Parts: sequence; C-alpha cells; structure tokens
Amino acid sequence: MFTKNARAVIRRRGPALLAVLTAAAAAVSLVGFSSQASAGLADTAPAAIEHDPVLIIPGMTGTTQYMEPMKTKFVSAGWRSDRVETWTDSTSMTGDLTKAGQEIGQKVDSVLAKTGARKVVLVTWSASTLAARSYLKKVTGAQDKVSLYFSMAGPHHGTTAAAPWCQNLYPSCKQFAIGSPWLADLNSGTEVPGSPGVRYTTQRSTCDTNVSPSTSAELVGATNLQTPTCITHGSFPSDTGVFTQIKNIIIEHEKQTPTTTPTPTPTGTSTATSSPTTTTSPPASPCSSVNGQWGTAGPFAVTSASNGRGTTVVRPVNPGTLGCTTHPVVLWNNGAKSKLDRYLPLLNHLASHGFIVAAAEGNAGNAAPMLQGLDYVTAENNRAGSPLQGKVDLTNVGATGHSFGGGAAIDAGADPRVDTIAPIYPLATTNGNRLRGPALFIAGQNDPTIVPIVVRTPYNQATQVPAIFAEQRGADHYSIPALHGTITSWFRLHLMRDEQARGLYFGPNCTYCSSQFWSTYERNAKAQAVPGA
Repeated sequence: MFTKNARAVIRRRGPALLAVLTAAAAAVSLVGFSSQASAGLADTAPAAIEHDPVLIIPGMTGTTQYMEPMKTKFVSAGWRSDRVETWTDSTSMTGDLTKAGQEIGQKVDSVLAKTGARKVVLVTWSASTLAARSYLKKVTGAQDKVSLYFSMAGPHHGTTAAAPWCQNLYPSCKQFAIGSPWLADLNSGTEVPGSPGVRYTTQRSTCDTNVSPSTSAELVGATNLQTPTCITHGSFPSDTGVFTQIKNIIIEHEKQTPTTTPTPTPTGTSTATSSPTTTTSPPASPCSSVNGQWGTAGPFAVTSASNGRGTTVVRPVNPGTLGCTTHPVVLWNNGAKSKLDRYLPLLNHLASHGFIVAAAEGNAGNAAPMLQGLDYVTAENNRAGSPLQGKVDLTNVGATGHSFGGGAAIDAGADPRVDTIAPIYPLATTNGNRLRGPALFIAGQNDPTIVPIVVRTPYNQATQVPAIFAEQRGADHYSIPALHGTITSWFRLHLMRDEQARGLYFGPNCTYCSSQFWSTYERNAKAQAVPGA
C-alpha cells in the first residue's frame, strides 16, 4: 500500500498508521435489469445496457496496483474492463486533500468524456474517501456527475492513528487528524453533499486499527455498513465480502434508476446497426409490486419457526421468488408483558410482502435480542443448505416493536447495520440522537400506557435524521391491526425502494399530512426536505 520511502519512514518512526487511507472509486449505474438478468449478470451485462464507469481510488501513499484486485472482481462480475479504472492523484493522497478532490474532478470529467456516460460511481478507500467528499462538496457540478459514492474505511471524523510524526510528514495526515479544522469544514452542514441524488455508502471494520475508532468511518445520512467479516485496513480492496456489498448496492440502485444508454458497438461494426436502448420505468420495488395495497396481504405464502435460541424467523415460504432475489430484514421486539403470538398477524403480514422478520421472543427493552436475531439470519444467509442461503438482503435492515419493544427498536436504530425504524407506541430507553436513519415514531392518541408526549421525546431528539411523529387518531395501546399498512409501506419505501409509498410520507402534499387517520402528523426539518413522489 505504501511507497518504498513511506515504508522506510514507518520502520523508522513506528507502524502507526499508514495503511490509513486508500481507496475510492466507483462504479456503475446500470438500471432496469430484470430479476433474471441481474441474477446472471456476468453473462448478460454487455448486452443492451452499459454500466456507468467505476473509478477506484487508493489512499495515502497508495498505488493503483493496490486496487487491481477490486477491478478484477468488477470485470469478473460482468463489467467491461474499459469502464473500470484505477487512478490516484498527483501526490498519492499525501498532499492537500482539497487539491486532490479537484484532481478527482478532472479525472471524472475525463472518464465521462471518454466513455460518453452521464455519471460515474466512486469507490474510495482510506484518505481518498475524504478527497472524494471534498470534490462532491467543493467542486461546482460534481454532484451531477456521480451516482454512487462508496467509502471503504474512511477517517471521516479523524483517527487516533494520525500520529504527530505522520502529520509532520504528510499534509493529508494532518487534515484527517481528530479535531482538525479541515475535517470540521468538510463535515459542516451535511456529511453527504448532494444526497439523495448521490447515494452514499460507508464500510467499516472493528478490526481496522488504522481508522480508530472504527465508527469514524460512518457518515450521518449514508448507508453505514460493517464488513461481513472482521478485516484489517489493508484488506478492504481485495476482500470479497466488501466487494459483494458494493456490487449488490450498485445493482439495486440500477434497478431503481431509469437511464438511457447506447448499446456498445463491437469493433468493426457499423454504427448504423446499433441504436440506443431506452429502459422503461423500473418496477415499484425489486419484489412484486402490490400497487399500493400495503394493508392487504402480500403475494408471498408465509412460514415461521423458532431457532430455539430466542429468535423466531417469519419469512416467505419460497424466498428468492416473485422478483425478489434477496429479502430485506425487519427486526422485531415484544411489549413488556406480551408474548410473540400477540404480534404474529403483523409479522405474517410483513413476511407476505417479502420481508424476512427476525423476531425476538422475549421482552427486553434493549436492542440485544433483536441484534442476535440479525446475527442469526446473517449466519443463515451464509450457511450451506439453509433455505435462506444467499436470500437475505443484509444491506437493507429495519427495526420495529411495540411499547417496551418499540424502545428496543429505537436502541437498535443506533446500530450501523439498521437503516430505518418504525417503533409503535414506544417507551424509549435510548436517546433519539443516536439514530442513523429515517424514523417513524407512532403514538396512540388515547394510549393510557405510553402517552403521546412520551413518544415525542425521542422524536424531538432525532434531529440528525429524517423523523416523523404520527399520532394515531383514537388509538389505545393495542390498536396495532390498523397499522399493518403503515408499517409495511414505511419499510417497503426504505428497504425495497418502493416509490409508490413515498407520497404517503414525504413532499409538500403528502397523503398522511392531511389524513384523518392521524390526529397529529409532524415532520422534522430533515423529513420535510425529503423529496415527495
């Protein structure tokens, strides 16, 4: 990862950091693939729709050769080799990262001009994650040229590994030190400039000692993931699990983003024989559309079973069918005095709409049993012979629960693997300012157990994410059956990108804004800024 000179410095001054910061780059914006095409991507990718170029960028002192394993994985997965490029700036990310961001802009323009593409995908690693964010924030027009941004092990909030000797040697090391003015400026306003037009994803590992604490690698407003296995900083560019997370998000994004891309013309073929292929609007969801009928049973037959260790999994009988190659996960927790069977109608309903529900069987008011359920379905996704092998979408995870369990769902929302929550009449034990993704807080107007003002507390705290406070008209503490459609539509939107559900919650004329179903419907500033249908 380091140059010869850099390695010599490390030997002299101690192995503090320099695996810190390499990577970036990028990738793709396919779109409109059928489920059959996406399943066989390696065989069909070059056909009619071309991927957006992927730009892969190493970190401090890194060379492009270090990123070749990831480029090879893209090509093996069906990307054309001339649309996957490794590159670094003039100082190998050791100089001013603002200037490096400007050079990224020049490279992006060059790639777009060469390929004729409209946007690139940036896959960045270590220090280059910061340079790429500087580009997106500081360079005019940058946000219109990038579809997806991936950050592998980026020190977005600094790292203890930026030792004084490193700061004295490299300007970039000084910039990503904890508390640096440069980082404060980069993170001011928003940590994800251009979102949601630019989709941000971060990856971190608790075994990465170069980015310490590892949570420094996360961004407020991004999809924040942990690596499937605990890997070191230098392993990110070559790790198969890291690549698979990136590839799956690109493919999912392409399904949801219509585009017009010329069919590639083989060498020696007249251009008159090829014509542009225009994709139609994508389906409302990767799974079978239910045409807005979220309150009625979905198309999947449902089964459930306990693992004997505190988790019951409620899921489609035949996962991987009806347009769903994989299924998002919804975590559940019970109220303090209720057993799981009280809630099975809701959990069966969610599973019928294509979700895998990992339900805690006990009554804990914290996230631990829910996250044990997530660990279990993660293991089943990887276990040979499991009915869930390869069928669990671990990049899209939600959490909900009732009462005491609703408070546990808020606690789960602080975990980087959980993307969104929808607690029902929750008694929060965790501050809402720890949430990492959109939140729907549901209160009952006439609930004598958890009165609405109690639910308002975590809502008021959650100013860092889009949050909604919805008070269900006339509801007591057990009016859950009327919420089946609401809970389903929320998770279909946020975990399946079911755009038919967007207008319920967001936009100036959202359906729920004036619906008599709610006695109160309020959105914080970030929720009000989310585009409508």
